[in-house]
Amino acid sequence: MLKLIWRLSNVVLVLALCVVLLGAWTRINHAGLSCPDWPGCYGYMLMPTDQAALTEAQFIYPDTPIELGKTALEMGHRYLAGTLGLVIAALAFCAYRLRRVQTYPVYLSYGLLLLVTVQAVFGMWTVTLKLYPPVVTLHLLGGVLTLTGVYVLRSKVKTLMAGVKKQRTKCSKWIKYALAVLLLQIVLGGWTSSNYAGPACGHWLSCSMGENASSDFTRGFNLTETIGPNYQGGLLPLDARVAIQQGHRIGALVVLIVCVWLVVKLHRQVYMRSWLYGLLALLSIQILLGGLNAIYAVPNLLAIGHHAVAVGLLLVLLKIYELRLRTVEVNHG
Repeated sequence: MLKLIWRLSNVVLVLALCVVLLGAWTRINHAGLSCPDWPGCYGYMLMPTDQAALTEAQFIYPDTPIELGKTALEMGHRYLAGTLGLVIAALAFCAYRLRRVQTYPVYLSYGLLLLVTVQAVFGMWTVTLKLYPPVVTLHLLGGVLTLTGVYVLRSKVKTLMAGVKKQRTKCSKWIKYALAVLLLQIVLGGWTSSNYAGPACGHWLSCSMGENASSDFTRGFNLTETIGPNYQGGLLPLDARVAIQQGHRIGALVVLIVCVWLVVKLHRQVYMRSWLYGLLALLSIQILLGGLNAIYAVPNLLAIGHHAVAVGLLLVLLKIYELRLRTVEVNHG
């Protein structure tokens, strides 16, 4: 059964990565509300395409103009997320079958099933609460945590198949710190995106916008905004968006410092140098993309590139952590 679980874990890792990236592309293209209901779209479980269905759908939802390209994005994201949930459910069933195997990650498998179920609820709220920023940000965080959990599960299954036991070394804590600050930065990025604060600062270093713009951190990081309005396009004033953008940049600086320090701590480990160099390369690309997004007011391709590199940084750090765990043979006989 372990070989089957290994194959499923590879499939679910790819699916989780695609769901995270497609979710970001859906958000970037302002397609999150292209289907005004949930889980269907304009009253249909499959996206309506023929003229009669489209006419009926527009009559039922007159306030939501039908844009088939955006609708396809939103429904594609839902279908892919649903497929991910089914495969994770299969992994949870396998975990139940192997619950008596002491080293099998049973509770992690159950936790992933719970997490993807919660994600479905947040996906519904994203639509029904009209892109309410705290919900959108938590939905993004849930997707990233799902990807992280799937990676860890896959790593544990690989270890179990190889018949080894992993032990922590003293440098593992620095990788954990790097992972923690990166996850916080991804949350800040989600908050920036859900409040449409990306173009708030037109310079890659300053936030002047051609004039002295103030920063309202209290309003920018208020988690109790009114539920009800449509938040597509953002409702915060400029000074609040500037504060959010500045907070995101401060977070980026913290991530850079922690990751560079991590590379300094681990650079003598020859077996992971290529991954450490990859980490530095991705950090450099991310800084460049962040600057270009500021200068060019967050065009779609640069925005998805910025998001994709953040996910890449997460996966590289997870790989470095996996490599840093020393392996010790375990006798299964």
